[in-house]
Amino acid sequence: MFMKVRRRFIFFLVLVALFFIVAPIVILRAKGYQFDFKKGVLVYSGTVTIKSNPQDFNVFVNGEETASKKLNRINSSYNVGGLRPQSYEISIEAPNFQSWTKKADVHSGIATEFWNVLLVRNNYQKTDYDATGAERFFTSPDNKFIAYSQQADDNLNVGIFSLKDIASKKSFSISGYRLMNEANEENIEWSPEDSTLVSVPAEKIEPAVPEKKTALSLKAKQPAKEPAKQYAYFIHNTSDDSTINLNEFLSLDNIRNVRWDPQEKNYLFFLNKNDLYRVNIEDKKTLLLISDDVSAYDLSGGFVYFCDSASNLVFRNSLDGKDEKEQITLSFPESNDPVEKMIIYDESRIALLTKNKDLVVFNQGEHDDYFKKIGEAVEGMQFSNDGKKLLFWTNNEISAYFLRDWNVQPERSEDQLFNITRYSETLKNVQWFNDYEHVIFSIGRFTKIAELDYRDRINCLNFPDVSLDNPFVIYNSSLGKLFFTDKKDDSLSLFSIDFPERTTFLGF
Repeated sequence: MFMKVRRRFIFFLVLVALFFIVAPIVILRAKGYQFDFKKGVLVYSGTVTIKSNPQDFNVFVNGEETASKKLNRINSSYNVGGLRPQSYEISIEAPNFQSWTKKADVHSGIATEFWNVLLVRNNYQKTDYDATGAERFFTSPDNKFIAYSQQADDNLNVGIFSLKDIASKKSFSISGYRLMNEANEENIEWSPEDSTLVSVPAEKIEPAVPEKKTALSLKAKQPAKEPAKQYAYFIHNTSDDSTINLNEFLSLDNIRNVRWDPQEKNYLFFLNKNDLYRVNIEDKKTLLLISDDVSAYDLSGGFVYFCDSASNLVFRNSLDGKDEKEQITLSFPESNDPVEKMIIYDESRIALLTKNKDLVVFNQGEHDDYFKKIGEAVEGMQFSNDGKKLLFWTNNEISAYFLRDWNVQPERSEDQLFNITRYSETLKNVQWFNDYEHVIFSIGRFTKIAELDYRDRINCLNFPDVSLDNPFVIYNSSLGKLFFTDKKDDSLSLFSIDFPERTTFLGF
């Protein structure tokens, strides 16, 4: 009897001892602490936070699937907790999607965050708009219509169809012209007010001149000098099917860089030689000289900005041109190279591209002011919608420059520049994705999307390839569609895919 009581008492003491040993471990683990057997100490664990599209995905930590992810319904992010401070390989996978992988350094008591994980499907259902022969296109500002160009011998045809019912609406033809070459960086452009007016930049097709053989030419053949290209801008009114040649309407031969006034209907801006004008296309008597000796201009925030040819100084005026011009910049980085192109976010953020393709940035930042060259051999540039980033690219490389601090992981600083990706082939169709943490571009027949998260490696995923070399590609964030040209039978047509996946509210 005594022995039985003694055994019970010892068993009770063992349970009590286990309780006092296990309870703190359970409590500490619940609080995020773990015991590191290698170091022989308790360490505070870390967390990996992931927000992904699509929202339904699997997380793998060092190759093993984790079941510990928890949904935060406030921002639809997932937390993978209880990770000891060290480096992990995090992989995100979803059925029928390409995977995403990155090494993550987890720190004690800190969440390592990935807010912009984007997966691409292996295959997409394509919408065919039956736009036979489509070469280039442009979506109307209200996202109701698309205008596309088609070349048929010496005729430039422009088709217009409704996106709502994917049906052709109207078309018109311009004889003796082709759409201006992409190298001119001009495209079909809709008026911003009600999508009734379309401007079409065109290049005149010169008839072939037979070569005359003379004694001198037979003796020493020299390459013939190419004639200067002739450009014209055609304005089409979809409401009454009327078309005017802007050059003939205004009796001007050297019109270039036509842009619609963003606020007042029927008005547009253009350069003629080095003179900047504004005019109402219904009344040529309204032709107004904004400024002479202008090398480039842009429209932003109710102002027209322009660069002086002689000094490379930037000025601005009201859109109606009635105010006194205001000087924005006081100098220019050391260079005798004239500015050929400029884009404006506001008066404190300006990007200028010189004739030699040097990229110069004027930035009145939060910490300092900068006016300097940041790139060479640059082909194009684009501000993000919030004005915090500038995307720019050469024929083979894409880069980003930060004009303001970026306080979301991965944190980046004002005046920081880094390379996103580089290829030996020529890059085309470079543009921001709608989160401004990804860039869409194409190489040959492949269209890709690359992230800006430079931690460990930059994930670059492929959209399904097309059968056309160098398709024309535009992403429309409002519609959530990637539009592109591709082969259809023996011709071209216009297609789209839905991207990214539709998300749910609060994870439901």
